[in-house]
Amino acid sequence: MKKCQFCGHLNPRQEARCPECGQYYSKIIESIEHIAAEEAFNTWPARVQRIMQASNKKHACHQEWRYFFGTLTTQAKFTLLFIMLFVFALMVIVL
Repeated sequence: MKKCQFCGHLNPRQEARCPECGQYYSKIIESIEHIAAEEAFNTWPARVQRIMQASNKKHACHQEWRYFFGTLTTQAKFTLLFIMLFVFALMVIVL
């Protein structure tokens, strides 16, 4: 049974909202806030800001690169390598 923090209604079912007052239960709110904080932490502007605010920018940049590269699949890594080789070959041919 869940007890609503706002109205005190006891709810025997596992719902996300209180049927009496319509407020979300605290665990749902905490989960939503946690997910939103993780998403905000992993955005591109947040990553750049962490690098710019770091005392050792080279180390911070290296950490972000390792995190980014570690999350890629093998197929994505191969695709990036192929694109870089293709661009390099084009530069060699043009120059």
